[in-house]
Amino acid sequence: MSEVGAALIGPSGMWGPKIAAAAERAGNLRIVTCFGRNEERRRAFAAERGIEAAESFEAAVERRDVEGVLLVTPNDLHAEQALACAERGRHVFVEKPIADTVAAAERMRDAFAATGLVLAVGHGMRRLGAARRTKELVDGGALGTVVLAEANWSLSSRLTPQAWRWYRDRNRGGPIMQLGVHHADTFAYWLGPIVRSQGTFGRVATEAEADDVGAVSVDFESGARGVIASSYVSPPTYTMRLFGSEAVLEYALDMSVWPHAEKADGASTLALRRKDGVDEIDFPKRDPLAEELAEFGRAVRGEGSPETGAEEGIAAVRVIEEAL
Repeated sequence: MSEVGAALIGPSGMWGPKIAAAAERAGNLRIVTCFGRNEERRRAFAAERGIEAAESFEAAVERRDVEGVLLVTPNDLHAEQALACAERGRHVFVEKPIADTVAAAERMRDAFAATGLVLAVGHGMRRLGAARRTKELVDGGALGTVVLAEANWSLSSRLTPQAWRWYRDRNRGGPIMQLGVHHADTFAYWLGPIVRSQGTFGRVATEAEADDVGAVSVDFESGARGVIASSYVSPPTYTMRLFGSEAVLEYALDMSVWPHAEKADGASTLALRRKDGVDEIDFPKRDPLAEELAEFGRAVRGEGSPETGAEEGIAAVRVIEEAL
C-alpha cells in the first residue's frame, strides 16, 4: 500500500510533534507539509523533518500531494477546519474531542458522510493494552455484573492568557472536555452507551477564566453508574476502577512517562481485587497513536473504517455537553 500524503495542522503545541512521530511509526503516512499560526515554530518543525512549512492553512490542505489532514488544533477550531478539508476533498484525522459542541460535531459527521471521506477521531486511550485487556475481562464475565465505574485524569497545567485553554468560551468544560472526554469514550467502549450525565464544574485554584476542575456523573444503558473527574491543578493522575458483583478492576498509569503514549502500557498496572485476594493482570504493550494513525491510513486507501469515527466522537462529547 502506498503512503498517504498528509498535512499536519497544529505543529506548535506539545501534541503536534507526538502525532508527527506516531505517523512515522505508523508506516503508511508521510507528512509532507505543516501549518501553524506561530511562524517560527512551524518553520522549526518543518526544518526538523525536512518538509515544507505552508504559509497558510489553505496552502497546506490544497497541496496536490496531500490526501489526509491531521488536525491537532484547539477544540473550537476542529469543526471549521475539518469542514474546510471536506470541501477540498481531504480525509481528516482530528484529535479528541471531535469538536467543542455536539452540533458542530454533527455537521462534521454529515459533511464527511455526504462526500464519502474518512473522518477519524483520536480517542487513543481505549487502544492501550491495559484498556484492551479490561474490555476482554468485562466481556468474559471476570467482574460479574459491573455496577459502578470511576475515572480520573488530571494534569497540572500552567495556564496563561496566551493559551487558548485559559478562556472559558474556547475551553468549555476545562479539563473534563480536554482529558475526561477520553474516559467517556473508554467507559462506553467497556460498558456500553452512556445515556445520561450531569456535572459540576468550577474554577478553584487558577486565575484562568476556564474551569480548572470538574466532575461528571453518568448513567449507562446497562443500569450501571459512573463518575468521571479531572483537574488542571493536581499532580498528574490517571486511574480507572470498575466495581463488579464478583471483582473490582483497578487500572493505574504512572504519568511520569506522559506525554509518551507509546510508553504508557509499560508504566501501567492492572489488577482484579476479589474477596480472596488480588490478581495482577498481564497485558500486551501497544502504541495507540501509531495504531490509530495506521488505521486512518488504511481507511483512506479503502481498507476498513476507523474504530473511533464521528459517532464515537459525538457520543463522548455529548456526555460532557449534557453535564455542562
